[in-house]
Amino acid sequence: MTQVPLSNTDLQPASLAPQSVTPRKTGGFLGRMPVGRKILLGGLALGLSYVAGQVGMYTIFNGNIKAIDQSLQGQKMLQPTSGILQNAQLLRLSSVNMLTGKADAQAQNAAQRKALSGKLNELLALTQAQKLTELEGDVKVIQNALNEINTQVDNRSISPAAVQLKVTGLISDNIIPLFEKIGDQAKLRYVNPTSANANELVHLIDLVTTSLPRNMSPAGAVLSGNIQLIQKAGGKGKVLPAALKVEAQYRNQAARAAFDEITGALEESIQESPQLKTALTPAYQKLNAAANPIFDDVQKNILDSKTINTDAARLNSYTPAYAAALFGSLNTSIDTLGQVLQNEKQLVTQQIVPTVAIPLILLVLVTLFFRAVVAAITTPLRRLTEASQRLQAGDFSAQVPVTSSDEIGTLTQAFNSAASQLKMSAENSAVQLQEAQRLQNNIGEFLDVTMDIAEGDLTKRGKVTEDVLGNVVDSINLMTEELGSVLKGVQTASQSLTGGSKQLLATTEQIQGGASMTAAEAQRVAEQVQQINDQIRQMAQDAQASAETARQALQASQQGQEAVTGTLEGMQNIRREVQGVAKRIKNLGDRSLEIQEIVDTISQIARQTNLLALNASIEAAGAGEAGGRFSIVADEVRKLADVSSQATGRIAGLIKNVQAEIQDVIASVEDGTREVEQGYRVAGSAGERLREIGTLTQQSAQYAEGIAASTQEQVQGIEQVDTAVQQIASISQQSRQSVEQGREAAERLEKLAEELNASLARFRLPA
Repeated sequence: MTQVPLSNTDLQPASLAPQSVTPRKTGGFLGRMPVGRKILLGGLALGLSYVAGQVGMYTIFNGNIKAIDQSLQGQKMLQPTSGILQNAQLLRLSSVNMLTGKADAQAQNAAQRKALSGKLNELLALTQAQKLTELEGDVKVIQNALNEINTQVDNRSISPAAVQLKVTGLISDNIIPLFEKIGDQAKLRYVNPTSANANELVHLIDLVTTSLPRNMSPAGAVLSGNIQLIQKAGGKGKVLPAALKVEAQYRNQAARAAFDEITGALEESIQESPQLKTALTPAYQKLNAAANPIFDDVQKNILDSKTINTDAARLNSYTPAYAAALFGSLNTSIDTLGQVLQNEKQLVTQQIVPTVAIPLILLVLVTLFFRAVVAAITTPLRRLTEASQRLQAGDFSAQVPVTSSDEIGTLTQAFNSAASQLKMSAENSAVQLQEAQRLQNNIGEFLDVTMDIAEGDLTKRGKVTEDVLGNVVDSINLMTEELGSVLKGVQTASQSLTGGSKQLLATTEQIQGGASMTAAEAQRVAEQVQQINDQIRQMAQDAQASAETARQALQASQQGQEAVTGTLEGMQNIRREVQGVAKRIKNLGDRSLEIQEIVDTISQIARQTNLLALNASIEAAGAGEAGGRFSIVADEVRKLADVSSQATGRIAGLIKNVQAEIQDVIASVEDGTREVEQGYRVAGSAGERLREIGTLTQQSAQYAEGIAASTQEQVQGIEQVDTAVQQIASISQQSRQSVEQGREAAERLEKLAEELNASLARFRLPA
């Protein structure tokens, strides 16, 4: 029988060999991106959002700074505008004085024109720099109007009253509105409501753009108006007419109301903050100190007196201090506004550092911490990936150090456990492979031995091994040895039976010849009476020899019967041993069925492992991207289960082949059992024939003894010869028939012995 040995490649699980697995590209761009980059991308998105927020904050602060800078530019515009207002009022007075012919009026007028022109040019440059086209146009209108007035004054083509009206109209209609226009167009009125200086700025801006510019001329009219009334009334000591007195009261009330509005705005600003109190209190006090004597003098010497008790010169003496106090309050307020705006700018600039710079520094620190966190995540993942690749390449010793107790640490422990289990499985598979190879080799060798035994060579013995086949081989070796011993005994007995049957056949032939001669002599006894004595002696000798031969035949038949009995017992033992062999082989078949059940259990474990791997793949897919690589490990486990199932299938096929061969051996043993039973029946039949031969030979011996006795009697009594001869003839006839029956039995016994020898000739028995 030829067999195909299994190689290592046939029995090795496919999952234990290096395999190339192409990862599936899923999830689009993010699915192909490494985990570290995904985390960095998420952190970058958060960081960009944070940076965008900080940039927005910086933009807001920068916008506030720009707004403050623009407000500062507006505040700078207020400074020349204040000079324009002050010099315009002085120009009005000097122009009137110049037209009225007062001394030094022309020089003062020229100086005021120059100062006013410089302030206008300064304001014009600022408006052009800020691209405030509307304000630029307003400044040019004022310049043109003043140039026209100055030309008329130089040409003496205008009266003092007309100059005063024109300049007053220019101040009220064009110059004073510049303050509010600057506040609007230069965005001076813009105040950040969240600013700490918001209330201060609101009061100061209202003070310098509305309260002071709008009320300075009405408040200053207390002097110019009363001077005109005194002049109209005729001077000091004159009674003020009722109409003029009413006009004086109106002018005084209007001036007082304007002055009160100025002082009220200053008081509100002073009360707003310590900074404004420090900056504005001196101007406030100076203004009150300059204004109170004027209003008291007007009230006491003009309004409450029946006659005018003051004069224009005295009132004019108040003008420089009062005008200086009014414009000092305006300029101080403008300068204070600049200081507050500078403080606001400095405050906003300082807020940039904690609000923008510090968060950016924190962002850098958070970025570094985030990077460390990413490294803490990606480093073990990278180690897991490298270990997985090594595991995929067949390196089952791959282990990953567990450096944390989080989910990644748990995953690492699970990976190490899975790698260890795979390593143990690989080692077990290698051991099973060696055991299966040895079992295969032992089975092949044992099948060769069983084929030789089946062909009749009972000298062959199977090699007893330490595996499950060893007990079977040992049992079959013992059975073969016992069977060889039994068959050897049967062969010996058969050979002995053959010799005895041939000797018995020869003896019966001799007896048959002697009986024939005796019958012939008995028939001729009457004719040979004379020779009776000699013939009787000869017959006595022949009878004696016949008796001896009969005894020998009886002894041989008894020996043949004993040999046949031994043969029957040997056949009986052979049948029991063959039945025992059949039982052991049947037990071997049952053990193969148990092995088949174990293989089925292994196959069921492989299917459960396959199902477990499939569930693990589903769980990994449900885990999202983090479980993407673990699904590869699950696929590898599933493939290992498939290969294990295939291997168990091949083992099941081998076991089925072994079972089929065991069935063939059982059939062969059953055939041997039938042959043994047939030999047992043949041996039994031979025993029956030998018993018949024994009976016949016993009878022959008895007859031979009777012949001997008769011959002795005939020797003793010659007179009874005729009767003895007749008896001898009769006995000889009977002996001849018995001998013929014995000869036939001996021939049958010889034939059976030859058949038994032919049956035993196919066996090669041990020496």
